[in-house]
This record gives sequence, structure tokens and C-alpha cells, in this order.
Amino acid sequence: MGDRPKMFRENMAYSETQRTVDRAFLFRPDEVIRQLIGSSAGRALRKHPVRIYWLEFNINHLHRGIAPLSTSQEDLRHYLEFTKMFNSLVAKGINRILKRQGAVYSTSVRSTETIRSANLEQQLFYAVTNVVKDGLVDKVSHWRGFSLYNQMATGIAEKFQYIDYPAWRGAGGKRSGKKPSAFLANVTIELSPMPHQQHWSPAKRQSHFRREVRAIEKDCREKREALGHKPMGPTKLAKLDPRDRPKTLPVRTRKPLCHASTKAERDEYKKGYRDFPDSGAGCGTQVSTGETGW
Repeated sequence: MGDRPKMFRENMAYSETQRTVDRAFLFRPDEVIRQLIGSSAGRALRKHPVRIYWLEFNINHLHRGIAPLSTSQEDLRHYLEFTKMFNSLVAKGINRILKRQGAVYSTSVRSTETIRSANLEQQLFYAVTNVVKDGLVDKVSHWRGFSLYNQMATGIAEKFQYIDYPAWRGAGGKRSGKKPSAFLANVTIELSPMPHQQHWSPAKRQSHFRREVRAIEKDCREKREALGHKPMGPTKLAKLDPRDRPKTLPVRTRKPLCHASTKAERDEYKKGYRDFPDSGAGCGTQVSTGETGW
């Protein structure tokens, strides 16, 4: 079944998740895979500009906060094409690195609109600290899988490397006698600040981010210790087989229509969505003239 049509509005943003096929640990901590994910995001962002609020990977699923730059047809197309290009680059790279075939993702993107900036920030911290909540590491800074935590905490954008195969082929490919590794290129990922923090100084945003993450880490640690549990830690995580999967079945939850703080906000959004004309396009490229609460 396809995803619900999206009610694109001014200032909207989406919290998105997507799992690997059979919940396999294809995104486990690995520097080559980390570089692949980072460079894929940077390359897709360079060709299809969108607002990226966060991009975090657990061992078998991703979390992404994303929004089109505007409701113009061109920017909405970039929003849709960004995910296609990013997923394609990651999937092809994973299969090449792990010498596997077939699908990498088990489902389409699970995308949910956030009503207000405060809801968006709540989803940001859930995504960033997800590896702590799941008991993989004690602190987000201990996570060696893909994360933009350091960039959000310090403001320093990391450079991700990739082989520019089009440039290699343009130089003659195999006939040139040059190895593809000679065509390394770098790319960065530009993050957008939370809408309500746009007028904050970078130092204030980073300080706020670090403080909130520490509080969540402390809460998770106390709950874990009360149960007598310990995090897996980097050493055990490095030994995970990427073709393995969790032993327990996932708890299936119904996808929310939106992320909101109150029932009144949810009801208001639900009414607006019901009144929203559905052309039956399925991919959800329709635009509403309404605005979010930002």
C-alpha cells in the first residue's frame, strides 16, 4: 500500500523513518558504510536541495527530518527526488560493499508531518538519541555508525569521501589504466536549524542541543541501570553480522496522521486533511494554501 498523499503546506516539515529488509543490521557501525551514507546524502542534497534537520542511522533503520524549501513545483520535485537519489546511492553502495543483491529497504519511507517547531525538535532528539534508547551505546558520542551528532553539537561539518565514477568514466574508465580510487571527491551535508531557532546564534543552538542530549542520555542510563542492563558498546557492535537481525519481533504501531502536542492540534489537522482534495495521485504532490502553526 502506498503512503498517504502529502498535504504540502507552507513551513511544513516531515519526520521520516525507514527500515532495512528483514530488519537486517545493514547499517551497523562500519567506517566504509558511514562514508557511503554521508556522501550519498551530500550528493543528493547538492543535486536536489532540501532542508535537512537531522539524519541519523540505527543498525537497521534511519531517521530523517526533512522539508522542501518551498511549495513551488520545483522545490517539491527536489523533495521527492532527494529521497529517491539518496536511497538509490545507499542501496547500491551497501550491496557492493557487502557483496549482496536485492532490496535494502523493506518498506517505503514512513513520513509524518510535524505540526509545530516544538514537535519537530522533539522528533530530532528522539532520532539522535535512538541508539541510546535502544541500549546500543551509553552516549551518542560513543556511536560509530552514521550520525550528524558532532555537526549539531559543534557546528563543524564533516567531509565525506566517495569515488566519482562519472569522472573516472569520463577520463576513459578502464582504458585509461587509472584506478577509480584516484577519483576521490569530498562532500558535506548542510543542516538547517530548527525553525524557532533560526535567529539563535550558532553557539546557543549547539549549547542547547548538547544540554538536551545529555539530559536524555542521563534518563536512559538511569532506566537501564534500574533494570540491571548494560549497553552493548562499540566493541560488541563492531562484531555484529550485517546479515543478522533482532531475535524479537517488532511491535507494530499505527502510523500517526501527524506529530502534535495536543489533541486539539491533532483534531484540527485531521479536519484539514479530510477537507483536503485528494486527486488520487498517490505520491502526494498536492499543495494546500494553509500554513502550519510555525
